[in-house]
Amino acid sequence: MINGTIQAGLEIGSTTIKCIIGSITGNTIKIEGHASVDCKGIREGSVVNIAQTVESIKEVIERSEELAKHNIKYVNLGIHGSHIESKDNEAAIAIFSPDKEIGVSDIRQVIESARAIQIPMDKQIIHSIPKEYIVDNQRGVVDPRGMVANHLKVEVYLITALASAITNLKRCVEKAGIEVNNCILTSLGTAGITLTEEEKKIGCFLIDIGGTLTEITCYSQGAIRGFKAVKNGSYYITNDLAYILKTSFEEARKIKEDYGFAMDKYLPKEGKISYMKLDGRTKVEIPVREISKIIVDRLDDIYEEMEGFIMMLREKFLVASCVITGGGAALPGIAEYFEEKTGLISRIGLPRNCTGEDAIINSPAYTGAIGLLKYDINQEMPSYTRGTKGRRGGLLDWLKKFF
Repeated sequence: MINGTIQAGLEIGSTTIKCIIGSITGNTIKIEGHASVDCKGIREGSVVNIAQTVESIKEVIERSEELAKHNIKYVNLGIHGSHIESKDNEAAIAIFSPDKEIGVSDIRQVIESARAIQIPMDKQIIHSIPKEYIVDNQRGVVDPRGMVANHLKVEVYLITALASAITNLKRCVEKAGIEVNNCILTSLGTAGITLTEEEKKIGCFLIDIGGTLTEITCYSQGAIRGFKAVKNGSYYITNDLAYILKTSFEEARKIKEDYGFAMDKYLPKEGKISYMKLDGRTKVEIPVREISKIIVDRLDDIYEEMEGFIMMLREKFLVASCVITGGGAALPGIAEYFEEKTGLISRIGLPRNCTGEDAIINSPAYTGAIGLLKYDINQEMPSYTRGTKGRRGGLLDWLKKFF
C-alpha cells in the first residue's frame, strides 16, 4: 500500500521521455515507479512526430504504473526547448483598502500587471516568478501578505515558450490518456530538488546537460536570475564518437558509458579498448586517451556556447558554485571539468530528501523528472485558499458562532 500523496512527473526531454511516480510525505519523496524511453518523435524538446511521441508516452507511463502498482490520471509535465526564453519585468500598484494591509488579491494584481507585457503572438508566458517585492521603499520582501503599505511593487522573472510547441506536447499527453496538471520548465523542478537555499542565496549555476540541449539556470540572492538553452549536449558526444571511430551509434554509446572521461587525470596511463566498426565484422583497438580527447573536444564546444551567458551573469551577480545534472552529468570527471573551466566550486546535482532505488535517486538523469513531483506552481501566484485569511475573516468566523 502506498502512503502519502501520489504525484507523477512526465519529463519531455530533448531525446528521451521519463516518468516518475512518487508518494510525498512531508518533505520526503518515495519513488514508487519510474521509466525512461528514447523517443524519435521529439527533437530538442519539441514534437516532430505526434504518433511516435504518443506511443512513447504510453509506454513510459505504463511501465511506471506497473512498478508503482498504481494508475495515474494527472501529470506535471516538464518541458525543455530552444524556443524557451526569459526576461525581467516589474510592476507596481497602490493599496486602496482602508487599513492598507496587503492581501492575496493585491499580490495577484501586481503579478498580473507584471505579466501584462507585449510578447510575440506565437509565444505564451508559462512562468512568472517573483524575485523580490518592494513594500513602499522597503526592498527584499519575500512575502508581503499582512504588511501595511501605500504601494506594492514586484520584480518578476518571466519565462515564455512557443505556444504551438506547448499545445502539441499537451495534446500528445492527452492522446495517451493522461491529463496535464501543470506545465513546468523542468529546470525549475530540478533546482527545487537539488539546490539548497544557501546555494541559491550565495549564487549558483545549474547546468542541465541533456541529449541535444544544455540548459543553464542562474540563481543569486535567493532568486532566479537567468535561463538559457544551447543546442548542444551528450547526444553529440556519442555522435562524434560514432563518426570519428566509424562505428554504430549504439556501439559509440557503450564506449562513452564504459570508457568515457571528462578529465585526463581519470585516465589510465596506458590502456586500449577494442570495438566493432560499422560493418559489424571488423574489430579494432584504440587507446582510451583518444576516446577522452574526442569527448573533451565536444565538452569544450558545449562550454564555449554557454560561456558568454555565464560571464555576463557573473558580471551582474555574485555566483559561487556550479551544479551539474542531467544525463550528461554521468560522465566521470564532469564536475571537475566545469570547476576548472569556471573557477567555481562544482558538484553533481542529485535529488535531496528522496528514497527509492539507488539507480534512480543516485542518477542525475532522473533529477528533472523527480523535481516535477514537488514543484508547486502556486508559489508563483498565491492562492486565495492559502496563507492568511481575509482582513476580517477571523472576526467574522468568530461572530458566526453567536449569530
